[in-house]
Amino acid sequence: MEFMAIFQSIWTIVVMLAFFGVIAWAYDKKRKTTFNNAANSLIEDDDSIRRSNNNV
Repeated sequence: MEFMAIFQSIWTIVVMLAFFGVIAWAYDKKRKTTFNNAANSLIEDDDSIRRSNNNV
């Protein structure tokens, strides 16, 4: 019974550290331009929307 409590405590710490690692990675200033380019590429490079609007 005590083993499960220790395991669950360690597992909680590991998952929490992984979560904070992902948050730190996502909000890293080096990644801002990459994320902005990916977000804007859907809007800027979509010629199919312009073509479909011209055909209607």
